[in-house]
Amino acid sequence: MAAIEVRPVRGRGDLALFIDLPWRIYRNDPNWVPPLKASVRELLDQEKHPFYGGGQDAEIELFLAWEGRQVVGRVAAILNHAHNRYHGENIGFFGFFESVDRMEVAEGLMAAVEAWGAGRKLDAVRGPANPSTNYECGLLIEGFDGPPVLMMTYNPGYYPSLLEEAGYAKVKDLYAYISPVHGRSLDRLGRLVERARRKYPGVTTRKANLKDFHGEVQLVQEIYNDAWEKNWGFIPMSEGEINWLARELKPLVQPDLLRFAFLDGEVAGFILAVPDWNPVLKDLDGSPWKHPLRTLGHLLKSKPETMEGLRVITMGVKQRFRKRGIEGMLVYESIQEALRIGYSWSEYSWILEDNELVKGTIKIMDGKLYRTYRFYEKPVAQ
Repeated sequence: MAAIEVRPVRGRGDLALFIDLPWRIYRNDPNWVPPLKASVRELLDQEKHPFYGGGQDAEIELFLAWEGRQVVGRVAAILNHAHNRYHGENIGFFGFFESVDRMEVAEGLMAAVEAWGAGRKLDAVRGPANPSTNYECGLLIEGFDGPPVLMMTYNPGYYPSLLEEAGYAKVKDLYAYISPVHGRSLDRLGRLVERARRKYPGVTTRKANLKDFHGEVQLVQEIYNDAWEKNWGFIPMSEGEINWLARELKPLVQPDLLRFAFLDGEVAGFILAVPDWNPVLKDLDGSPWKHPLRTLGHLLKSKPETMEGLRVITMGVKQRFRKRGIEGMLVYESIQEALRIGYSWSEYSWILEDNELVKGTIKIMDGKLYRTYRFYEKPVAQ
């Protein structure tokens, strides 16, 4: 058996091996949903992707673990300057972690990230973030009994042990709740919503207007960067970043499920629920061109309203407009539309483990905690 050697990715061939590795790791896992390779390649392009801000906001180094001529693991070392500036921290991140079930592979990969961080005099390494909390993040540690929902991570059950044996410890857990879409939720929330509307008659709501897509994206950015300002791990999204994410999401959005609230004409909050397109992505197997007949079938038949479930990705209300029942109004209308369209379930994710207000609201709707994702951290030895 050859020794494990971890080397930086150099050139297009190495990058292709980095992107392709998950197809080997998950080849016998029926729950895995392959990402679109083109999207992954774009996300890793630090010269073009807005996350990196031309090197001013972030930088990334990719590593492959080799056993002879075979790739057996991968990881990215990430220095998120925007995060460190915002939070006053001096940390690095790791992401895009994949490994065969062997401790020496994981240790080699993480040692490469830690050495990279030590060379930049960082205090610690945290993750996984792919590449930040504004994208897919967290390691699945509980709830391996089914496929992930759109834009949520998934990994083999042995990954937590690999990271923990490599010296990584919990820093924060993220929760995912699943809830049936049913009328009882409307009944429970309805009285609260009616009371709030009487008390604050200046609150109005509407669905998204995709004909003014750019304008709607600007409203989302304005609310998001205000509402999430004090949340753990939050990083303000640049205009370039949010436009990139919006472009990715636009084909997937059901306009009735992106809803805005206004108070006396000023935008106050929004909620975004997206149909779970992962069954379609699974069928595409990484590229719409890999199985042309399948792709054609989905173009003809797969519509937002034909998906079975939803993911409530985010909800935010500007800080000065809170405690007026706006959150309840948005959730109520989102459920109302989901019920009308015919969705059967909704995942609320991700929720910080200590966000008691949101957790309590989800429980009103029979939400059940069914998956837990973890951020890990390890000090960097200088």
